[in-house]
Amino acid sequence: MPETYVFTWKKNQYSWILLLLLSALTLSLLAGLFWLKYWDLVKLGDYKKIAPQSLITLVGIPLGFVFHFAIQKFFRTARLIVDSSGVRLEQLPGQGPAIMKFLERKILWADVKSVTYLSSFGLIHLRSTPTMQPVSIRVKEWQLQKPDTTLNTRNAEPDLIRLFRELEVFESFSKDNSFDAATFDLMKHPATKKLLLLMGGLVIYSFLDSMLQHEGYAFFKPGPHELAAMSAAAIVAGLLLKARVRDYIPPGIVAALAMMAAITFGVASYVGGVRINQLAGGPLLEAKYHRDEKCLKLLPEDKSLPVVEYTDMTTDYWCSRGIDEVQTVKVRKGLFNSYQFDLREQTKAIRDYKQKS
Repeated sequence: MPETYVFTWKKNQYSWILLLLLSALTLSLLAGLFWLKYWDLVKLGDYKKIAPQSLITLVGIPLGFVFHFAIQKFFRTARLIVDSSGVRLEQLPGQGPAIMKFLERKILWADVKSVTYLSSFGLIHLRSTPTMQPVSIRVKEWQLQKPDTTLNTRNAEPDLIRLFRELEVFESFSKDNSFDAATFDLMKHPATKKLLLLMGGLVIYSFLDSMLQHEGYAFFKPGPHELAAMSAAAIVAGLLLKARVRDYIPPGIVAALAMMAAITFGVASYVGGVRINQLAGGPLLEAKYHRDEKCLKLLPEDKSLPVVEYTDMTTDYWCSRGIDEVQTVKVRKGLFNSYQFDLREQTKAIRDYKQKS
C-alpha cells in the first residue's frame, strides 16, 4: 500500500449558477403560492389563519439551501486521503466552519468488511464493522491533487477507481451482496429484458388507446383490475424465480418487477376492458336522461340504466338546463353488465358554456 494519495474535490464551473437559478425559482414559487393563498390574510392582519405548515415550508426550504451551500463549502476545502492506514475525508484546518466537522469520514483498512463499486451511481461504498458508519464516495467528484504517473493514464476511468484497481482494493475485500439489486443490469438478463419490453409495450398501448377512446365505465369497479394486477404480479414473480435458477436475479429485483407488473397490467386491464366492451358488448344506444335538482347527476328515464354523475365543476352548466329538458346520453351495455358512456357531446357543451361565461 503506498504512503499517501491525496484527492481534491473537482469543481463544477456551472454548479453555483445552477444552484442560484434553482434557488431563485424555488423562492419565487414559494412567494407566489404564499401571495395567492395568504396575502389577503396578511393585509387584514389575521395571521392566526395562516397554516403553521406553510410557515415551516417557507422557512425550511431556504434553510435547506443554506445547508447545501455549507456542504459545498466543506467539499471545496476537504481532502480525500488514501494511504496505508485507510481512507479519510478531512477538512483542512482553518479552511471551513468547525460545525461541518461532522461530515468528515474515516475508515481503516483493518476494519473494512466490504468494498463495492456501484457503477450505475458512480459510487464506492466501503462498509466496516456494524458499529461504524459506512463511507460512500462519488468517484467523479474527486481528482488526484498531484497525479501519479505510475497510474494507467490511458484508462478513462475516474482517478479514484484507477487507483483502487491499481492497488487491487476490489480484489482484497468482498463485495456487499446487499447492493446486488443496485448493480444488476435489467437489460442483460433475458427474462428481465423481455419483461421490461412487455411492460413498456403495455404502457405505450395504455397511453395511446386511452387517448383514442371516447368511452368510459359508468361505475368504476376496482375488483377486476385489482385481480388482474395481483395475478400479473404472481405470474411474473413465479417466472422470474424460475429464471433466476439458471441466471441469478436479486430478490429485490424480483419484488420490484412484480410490483411494476401489477401496476402496468392493472392499468392496461382498465384501458383494454373498455375496448373489449366496445368490440364484444352491446351496441351504443341513445337514452333519455334528465338532470337532478342539485345539478350533479343525470337520471335515466329507463331505471335499468346507470346514473351519470358529475362534480361541482359542472354545476353551473347543468343548472342552466331545465330539469325537464331531455338530455340524450349514449350508453353501451358491456360484458358482465358493465355499462359504458360516450359523453363527448355533453363534455363539448360544458366546455363551450365555460368559454362563453
